[in-house]
Amino acid sequence: MELPDYPIYCHWGGEILQSSGDVTYKGGERKFGFVNCQMSYDEVLSKVYDLMRCDSRYVELKLLMRYPMMSGSYEAIPLDDDNSLKAMLIAMSQTQSTTMQLFIEQLPKQPETQSHLESFHEMESFPYLPLTNQSGLTGSFTRMLTDEQYASEHILELTSPTQTPHVEATNGDPSMILFDSLDQICVDFFGDEEVGVDSDVDEDEDTQDANDKAIRESAPSQIFNNVAELDPILLDSWRTWSNNHSFDGEFAIGQEFDSSAQLKDIVKGYSIAKNHSFKVLESEPTKYVVECKRKSSCKCSWRLRAIKDPCLASFRIVRYNGPHASNCLGDINSIDHPLLSSDFVCNEIKDLIRADPSLKIRVIVQAVKVKFKYTITYKRAWSAKQKAIASIFGDWEQSYEELPRYMQALKESNPGTVVEWCTLASNEDPSVHIFFRVFWAFKPSIDGFKHCRPLITIDGTHLYGKYKGTLLIAMGTDANSQLFPLAFAIVESENGESWKWFMKCIRHLVTQREGLCVISDRHAGILQTMNEVNSGWEEPRAHHRFCTRHLASNVNTQFKNAYVKNLFGKAADARQRKKFDYYLGRIGELNVEAHKYLMDISSHRWSIHHDGGFRYGVKTTNMSEAFNGVMKGARCLPITALVRMTFYRVNSYFVTRRGWGKRRIEEGHDFVEKATTTIEMNMAKSGAHEVQAFDHEMGLFEVTTGRGGRASGKGGNVHTVNLVAKTCTCEKLKIYKLPCSHVLAVCRSRSLSYAAFVDPFFTTVEYRQTYLKSFHPLPDVPYWPHYTGVRIVADASKRRGVGRPKSSRYPNEMDSSARRSVNVKSCSICRRQGHNKKTCAARGGVGSSG
Repeated sequence: MELPDYPIYCHWGGEILQSSGDVTYKGGERKFGFVNCQMSYDEVLSKVYDLMRCDSRYVELKLLMRYPMMSGSYEAIPLDDDNSLKAMLIAMSQTQSTTMQLFIEQLPKQPETQSHLESFHEMESFPYLPLTNQSGLTGSFTRMLTDEQYASEHILELTSPTQTPHVEATNGDPSMILFDSLDQICVDFFGDEEVGVDSDVDEDEDTQDANDKAIRESAPSQIFNNVAELDPILLDSWRTWSNNHSFDGEFAIGQEFDSSAQLKDIVKGYSIAKNHSFKVLESEPTKYVVECKRKSSCKCSWRLRAIKDPCLASFRIVRYNGPHASNCLGDINSIDHPLLSSDFVCNEIKDLIRADPSLKIRVIVQAVKVKFKYTITYKRAWSAKQKAIASIFGDWEQSYEELPRYMQALKESNPGTVVEWCTLASNEDPSVHIFFRVFWAFKPSIDGFKHCRPLITIDGTHLYGKYKGTLLIAMGTDANSQLFPLAFAIVESENGESWKWFMKCIRHLVTQREGLCVISDRHAGILQTMNEVNSGWEEPRAHHRFCTRHLASNVNTQFKNAYVKNLFGKAADARQRKKFDYYLGRIGELNVEAHKYLMDISSHRWSIHHDGGFRYGVKTTNMSEAFNGVMKGARCLPITALVRMTFYRVNSYFVTRRGWGKRRIEEGHDFVEKATTTIEMNMAKSGAHEVQAFDHEMGLFEVTTGRGGRASGKGGNVHTVNLVAKTCTCEKLKIYKLPCSHVLAVCRSRSLSYAAFVDPFFTTVEYRQTYLKSFHPLPDVPYWPHYTGVRIVADASKRRGVGRPKSSRYPNEMDSSARRSVNVKSCSICRRQGHNKKTCAARGGVGSSG
């Protein structure tokens, strides 16, 4: 009959606390062990030494057990022989206590052999060393090694009684004693035996070497400069705080896990990797017991028992029978594994979701397959992703309630940041409002936009999270033609009211610049807002222009003619009147209705030539759409996480570009990189031009273009340049605000600087000023200001229904190229084109592909 094991709970490195009727242990380290009734005291003591990883040659252990008395109280009774051990085992078997607690004190042990103490002069990092006598030492030996104050208090009683070398106190501190002239042979480091200075016995060289070797092996080296060279067991003797947190593919008694959840996940991962299943016998807050599911059929004794630490949240394995029996082979035959639950997969993909919240479900399925060799369902992968998002970025409903407090902390940390709310009152509770809209713009963006071109592009994009909504974005363009995020809003949808509210917030809270150019698509809500009287966006306070990419798509959708679409694009991009008229005339020849359709739209809203130079040559809303792509990963996140991501994303732009601007100024560049590149290209072309002066005082010149290094057919055109009026008949100077090759040719012929013909918003100084202001990080959540406003909750009517969400974007011809590349039909069996699976030759049908 197998004898039972009794658990013992060992404490050390702390202090014993005696209270009324009980004795407890405070601080230090603790570990579990097991004893049985056939073990002797010496065997138990040896087990404790192994448990603490102490070396019995140098450390003496004093054991006290928490023993139950007849009165019901507990006393600390010494455990020092077989009789006291027997009493402990009887107490454990007759009481309801499942664990005996041992309190252990560590004392330095008298060494059997003296340390020779070689090379004291090499101890550079420890020039001061207290001389100690261990005979009078009480308390923890670890404390003696680590507590300088303790050593200082006991230094007088720790001097060697047999031999006192010449020592010198340093700065009056008796704990720091300088070894002035120390005879290596005369030192009695442990102070337990007398050592003679002189010896009348002559030892031969071999005997001396043998003695030296014995001395070196009998005691730890005192040269602590090379700690890594010490014996690992001896080194770990002093590291009594170490715990066993390792898991290398197989369980073992004594392994610790931070929580019950971590333990369960590792058990699941172990079983999945081994292709086994297990049965949960007990799963309680304080213990977790599992065994092999095939215990009966295969006689497999695999079993694991873990219990919770009484003082901590960690779990420790106290019993383990493993690994599985040799005849207990893998019992999972399907391509899926029942243990691969959505919760388990959630924990496995958290790092992936944290790096990319827009991660595709099929990527998650593949990642699980690569790691565990099983294929989970789409639904389970989707559920795991939603749980991971909620775990990392917060719950959706809670996120709506957290948003007002986050916005308040954001405004306090970054003064000048604007936030505008639009909520709906609740019929049930006046202190609760239902979320409708929110607008925000960061103070550094507001200040930086003053140094950008007077131009913004606006666009909207749908949110893909648990609740429906639309993210509206206003994007500026900096001196280097880079996107500049200006303002954001989350609204119910793109409609006339939401666009009107968004544009009103921009005009009143962000910028009041006159002559601001706004580029957008032809959404009815935007048209209504821009044409409204006294809105701040009507002409001449603002200039509304259309995105030519969206308009070209509308033309193609309306008339189903790619030639008309291409001719429209050429007309929109034409800088000279003669070219615009030519392409528009060609459209009329091909399709009269298309010509009429375009003529009904004011030419200055879509034609570069008729624009008047307000759009700086920017033809599309690509800037806004590019940022939509950047924010794609955030569009599936809870609302507070989305706002937080805009904060960090915009800040990253400022940090990077602030450094670029500073470096470019230090290098002495007057203009930004892209403007300089354009000017250099135009300067290269200007060398082939011929300049004829007409009026030097009026700055009137005629420039005949040359071919230069360009393709055949180029050159031979004549343009008029007026330096005083800053015009050129090629229109490039007016459109792009940068000197064209014709103006540069005149400047070269007259030895004039071209800087006066470069728009100020292309200078390096303006670029530097754009990103000069800094964002400030928010404090930790407990230090956020107290929020006293109304409680804001999510609109239940905006919650998405069950099932896979349908695309809310109407596809058009702009998506045709992408669809054309992926929607090529092929056989699902052999993957060849020209037939389907019903007629595939691989399954016995007649395949057209042979």
